[in-house]
Amino acid sequence: MTRKKRRDAVENHERLLVAAFDILADRGPDLSVRETALRSGLGVGTAYRHFATHEDLIRAVYDRALTQVGAVLMQETAADSAWGELCMRLESVTLAIADVPAVRTVMRRMHEIDPSYSPANAAAVVVARLIRAAEEEGTLRAGITPADLAVTAFALASLVGRPTELERAMLRRHLAIVLDGLRADGPSGELPPSPMSIEEFHTFVHRANSPSLDYRHEGAGA
Repeated sequence: MTRKKRRDAVENHERLLVAAFDILADRGPDLSVRETALRSGLGVGTAYRHFATHEDLIRAVYDRALTQVGAVLMQETAADSAWGELCMRLESVTLAIADVPAVRTVMRRMHEIDPSYSPANAAAVVVARLIRAAEEEGTLRAGITPADLAVTAFALASLVGRPTELERAMLRRHLAIVLDGLRADGPSGELPPSPMSIEEFHTFVHRANSPSLDYRHEGAGA
């Protein structure tokens, strides 16, 4: 009997998270434990046993979104070169982010709750490895950072949520155009200075639309 209850709890937790993502996709930032319960078909008391507060719900949705995107990043590829692997993984991650409803909304709320919470830093290690391999192969232009690739993925993915097949094809097309600009064997100008660190990217992609007061002070007078 205990085992059955544990399985039911896992299934209910999943139903609540699916409902939360659906609400975010339909309406944006307004998300409550009560409405999530109603959307899932579960009782309000059951929902509060899983998420005692609104902040607990946001953290769970945030963790699920990062887990989904991270799993895609870690998947094996059939690439026969470092450049091919980088391209495949960047495309997969871009589409995975687009498939997560209102991911930026969740990021902003999580940043308000706990700005130091950054479980995705491990992904930067994987991206850094891809960059090093492509540079050593001679296919990636010098100076590209993990944050550069992350900005590309988020910029394209933010254009549409839960894309249709036609929209996914559009995202792939524009990603291919961007990737051509990353190649080492084509004409390229000098990159602007001061690429973002991973910590700066975290603030950049999580913050609200009004810039943080402590973000890049040195640029305030520019």
